[in-house]
Amino acid sequence: MGMIPEGWKVGTIGEYCSIRSGYAFKSSWWQETGTKVIKIKNITDNKTLDMSDCSYVSSDKTYKAIDFQASPGDLIIAMTGATIGKFCIIPFHNDKIYINQRVGKFFLGNNPLDRLPFIYCCLSYEPIYNEIISKGQGSAQPNIGGADIENIRIILSPSTELKEFNSLLRPIFQKKMQIESELSKLSVLRDTLLPRLMSGELKINDLNC
Repeated sequence: MGMIPEGWKVGTIGEYCSIRSGYAFKSSWWQETGTKVIKIKNITDNKTLDMSDCSYVSSDKTYKAIDFQASPGDLIIAMTGATIGKFCIIPFHNDKIYINQRVGKFFLGNNPLDRLPFIYCCLSYEPIYNEIISKGQGSAQPNIGGADIENIRIILSPSTELKEFNSLLRPIFQKKMQIESELSKLSVLRDTLLPRLMSGELKINDLNC
C-alpha cells in the first residue's frame, strides 16, 4: 500500500466495524402490507435506497430481528447476485424497517452517522470496491460473506484523527440523508397522485399548491 504516515497502520475493515448478513425472513411471511423489509433489489445503482417496492411482514415476525432494524445512518451492502457490492445509506425515516438476509449491515454503534463517513469513503474507493466484487466471484451465484469484507485491508489513522475526519464530514452525510428522505416522500406522493390525476378522479384545482 506504499508509504503511510507515522502513527497510521495497515488494518482491516473488521477492525473498524463488523458486517453481518440480515435476518432470514421466511418466504411464507411476505404480505402486501405491514412492517417494511429491505431486500437487495432496494439498493439502487446510484447508492440510494428505493423504498417504493418494499417487501412486508407482520410486526410479530420481527421480534428476533432486532439486530437488523435499520436506523438512519446505517450502511448496507448487497452480498449476493449480479448486484453484489452495491451499497447505500439508510436515510432518515419514521417507520420501523428491517434488513433481509444477504443484505449486509455495517455495525457502526448506536449513532451510526457518527462513524459513517470513513467507512463509506472506504467502500467508494475503487480498489476496495473491486476487491469486494472479486471476493464474491467463483460460483454461478456471486456471493460474499461478512468476514470476507471484514478481512479487506485498509489504511487506519489514529483514532483521534478518524474521529476528526468523521466529525468534519458528518454534516455532509446528514444533508445527503435528509435530501434522500425528502425525495422518497415526493416519490410516494407522485405515485399516489399521478394515477388519480390521469384518471380524472382528481383535478389540478383540487390540489393546494
